[in-house]
Amino acid sequence: MSKIETNVIKPELKFIESENEYLILDIESEEKLDSRINSIEEYMSSNNGKGKSDEEKDELYKNAQDLWREYALTLKDTKYNFYLNRPQYNFLTDLILKHIEYDVNTVFFAIELTELLAMMKTVKYTNDTDLIAIPVNATEITYIYHLISPYKVKGLTKQAYLFAQVLRRIGDISKVFNYYDTSGKNLNGDIQNWVTAFEDGVELENRVEETVQGTVIENEGE
Repeated sequence: MSKIETNVIKPELKFIESENEYLILDIESEEKLDSRINSIEEYMSSNNGKGKSDEEKDELYKNAQDLWREYALTLKDTKYNFYLNRPQYNFLTDLILKHIEYDVNTVFFAIELTELLAMMKTVKYTNDTDLIAIPVNATEITYIYHLISPYKVKGLTKQAYLFAQVLRRIGDISKVFNYYDTSGKNLNGDIQNWVTAFEDGVELENRVEETVQGTVIENEGE
């Protein structure tokens, strides 16, 4: 019997602050990822290997795997909007560039972020309230989290609130990436089950859809 996979419920891809709406993931990127998912699902639903030769089954499997690899590459290249206002931006950049002590492990995270940090230094603010989006991929936002997560603030000072706000922004991006990453892993499992169902007497079971609470990056701000 085919095993039952667990699907995730799509999180909010936007948030509202000061009556303004901000997209964590641009519409174009969302549509590209969703279309890749739909292509894989449609391919499996419209193709069946029962009664076909081994060569034909292998070709069906290869095509499905090619579609999945296209999705994985699209997800890897996807950029997310990391929104920060000036106080949050100053807190984060000062933390990474001046206050964090790097060891044999974290120094490599920091080096990998060199290009992003250089770009962040060019961000220009005109006030303390406007949010400016810094495009980041999943690797960059994960590195930022791992670098700043050991940091400690004493008391509920302004620094503590800024720290929490930055962590919340990271957590929001993590939830979106986690949804698409988990969807990709589930689809990979679905492909294996779909191929198994090519054999006579094997039926494909429907996936149970429910909310998965875990995120790739722990959201300390919630």
